[in-house]
Amino acid sequence: MKKIISTISSIEHGVIATLASIALILAVTEMFMRYYFASFLPDWTSEVVVYMITASVMLSGGRLVTENRHVNADMFLRMVPAKQQQYFEIGFCLVGIFVCFVMVERGIGIVEFAYRLDERSDSSLQFPVYLYYAFVPISFGMMLLHYIVRLANYITAFDEETMATIDIDLENAD
Repeated sequence: MKKIISTISSIEHGVIATLASIALILAVTEMFMRYYFASFLPDWTSEVVVYMITASVMLSGGRLVTENRHVNADMFLRMVPAKQQQYFEIGFCLVGIFVCFVMVERGIGIVEFAYRLDERSDSSLQFPVYLYYAFVPISFGMMLLHYIVRLANYITAFDEETMATIDIDLENAD
């Protein structure tokens, strides 16, 4: 199971890095062309940069869940002893699973609607917008999988020393 999750994380990381790199290359190319070759500048580059950055940011949500860096109610965790934090984390995972499930289900509806309308971008690229919208159910679907794995870890393999949220003494930290 860990190997499958590791493989999925590696693929996610590769896709995120590729999308962000393409966005960076396009943004730098557009900037260069705007100053030196303005007449050859296509009207779609900034649109594609927005699509790539949005997709890479949305896809990073799953990795944030796995690395415990996603939105969380740390304030509540710091108020309870480490032994009881497991129950809060299980509750947070269940809420995350519910939200992700709803976003996947609603996102699929949005993608289907945009596909049926044959909605296209305004640039000369005429990009099918449903592909852009598809990153909502895809990214929340990946976050859903990460939340399920996280929930399973908190139920079956909770370790107070490595999984509990503790206060950090910032004044005396190195």
